[in-house]
Parts: sequence; structure tokens; C-alpha cells
Amino acid sequence: MANLEVKDLAKSYDGKHQVLKDISFSVQNGDLVSILGPSGCGKTTTLRIIAGLIQSSSGQILVDNSDISKVPVYKRNFGMVFQSYALFPHMTVFDNVAFGLKMQKVNKSEIKTKVDNILSITGLSQLAKRYPQELSGGQQQRVSLARALVVNPRLLLMDEPLSNLDAKLRVNMRNEIRALQQKLKMTVLFVTHDQQECFAISDKVLIMKDGTIDQYDTPENIFHHPASEYVARFIGYENFIPVEQTINDHEIMDKNHFTFSTREKSSNAKVLTIRPENIKIISDPTNQENVLEGKITQIEYLGQSFKYTVQTKIGDFKVEESRQRMRSSGDSVLLSLVAKHLHPLSR
Repeated sequence: MANLEVKDLAKSYDGKHQVLKDISFSVQNGDLVSILGPSGCGKTTTLRIIAGLIQSSSGQILVDNSDISKVPVYKRNFGMVFQSYALFPHMTVFDNVAFGLKMQKVNKSEIKTKVDNILSITGLSQLAKRYPQELSGGQQQRVSLARALVVNPRLLLMDEPLSNLDAKLRVNMRNEIRALQQKLKMTVLFVTHDQQECFAISDKVLIMKDGTIDQYDTPENIFHHPASEYVARFIGYENFIPVEQTINDHEIMDKNHFTFSTREKSSNAKVLTIRPENIKIISDPTNQENVLEGKITQIEYLGQSFKYTVQTKIGDFKVEESRQRMRSSGDSVLLSLVAKHLHPLSR
């Protein structure tokens, strides 16, 4: 596997519609990096340019410090797994997986050894003689993955590979992909629009917006320290408080003149944000932080928890609480916006 470096990559059509705007990032050998973002943000275009399926308008793609920007797709030795499995219906599992090796004119005995090995690794040995139409969706995706891996690619590119599977199978397959990636020490670039999916399996996550990179970091850092309001909203933050004035590094006033304490430095903050599960419903305000009075106006049952909409004098807040007995609409409550979870955002 290899190190990947993307430098100042840009793509426009007809010199007008700019899909990518000078994006740069790197992927270390053996890492799984997910590109996350909504439809139209440029994530699939980025992947296809790296694959060699689309030519960039400018920029470089380096693999192990070698510029491959002009190298044709068939010479890049990348594995590719797409949303559609693209299996040959008239070929068995064995022959589908062996196809790339045959195109490389590998001898028959070596093909058998390599295919048997990858079928064993991906749990497909018992299905070698079956045809695609005889397989489940998860099995077909596993065949597609095996076909990409058998050629020993320098880099594995995956574009929404699990989107055609049902929810339970998606979870199983993403865990299988992660386990296989770590076992084989593969370098993987994984495109998805599913935040939970990519956070569960990635070493780093690249979040895109309108053809640019808004944040590139570990899942933990993105989850706990979003770089912008866009990122925060995209990964599930629901409470946003417009900032009127920064009092000092750790105190901020909102437009209603309520002063919030934070643990993070708050200079240049434009908005404060906090996740619903990080707001506590308290009974005693003594020694509590950022306390607000409110009234429950809406209740959502989430299985393991309840989510309340709480109306306060400075606006509505979403509050998630795990408890045996549900509170009632109309109940008066005290909220504590825990300072260490209250994030100032400058953009």
C-alpha cells in the first residue's frame, strides 16, 4: 500500500462551473480516510480524479512522492469498489474475482492461488462456483471487494459502497471492511454521505462543502471540536446560540445579554454550539454552569433516550436524556449547558 498526497486539486467544467477549489490533503500508508459530505459537494469527483477516471483542471496527485496526475487509469494499480457492484452476471464468483488478474496476463496457477487466498480472506470460498444472481447484496459487495483486492492495489478507492444495502447489513459490512483493512494494512479512501458510518471505521475524516475542505481530522476531534457551524450541523449538533459579544477568553454574551462560560477560548466567536446530550436537566442550580429555566414543549422517544424541545427566554434547546420514566410536555425544568461541551465557533 502507499501514501497519497493531493495538492491544490481543482476541477471546473467549461471554465465556469467549479466543482473542486484547490483542495489539498494527504493519506498515510495503512490509513482509512473517509470523505464525507452532502450530495454535490465534490467528494465523488475527488475520488474519480484520484482514480484517473476524470482529468483535473489543475493540481497534483502524488503516490509515494511520485506524480501520477497524467498516468492513465489502467497503470495506476488502484482497486475500485463502487455503489453498483458491476459484477459480470455470466461469470462465477471465482471468475469475477480473477478477471483483473487475467487482464494482467497472470499465469493460471498463480491466478488460482491468489483468488483462493482472497476468497478465503473475504469469506467467499464456499461461494466460488455461484453466479452473482445467486448471491445476496452483502455477498455481491464482498465479491466486488475481493475483485479489487486480488490485484494487490497500491490504494483502494470506495465510492458509497454500502448505499444499496439495508441498515443492518450496512453495519455488518462496514465492520467487515474495517477489519479487513486493518488486517491487510490497506490504504483506503472511502466516500460516503453517512456520518455514523464513516466515524465508525475511519482513521481520519475529510468533510467537504461546495468543492472545498471544511475540516480534516480524526473522528474524535471532529465530533468534540467541530471547526465550523457547517461541520457542527452536519455531524449532529442541534443547538446554536448567536454571539453578541465576547467578554473575555472564556465568557461570551448572546443577543439576549445572557453570559455563557466556556472552557475553550472564545475570541472571535460568532456562534456557540452544544450537543443535545451535553445539556443536563438539573434539580438544583447550585455550583452548576450556564443555568437556564425552561419548559418542555415537545418530546421524541429515541429508544434508549428521550429528546425534549425546551423553550427558554433565549430560545429553544434540544435536550437528550436517558431515563426510565419520561417527563411530560409542559413540565418546567432547569437546564445546565455544561461549559466543557459548549463550543465557540468563529465561522
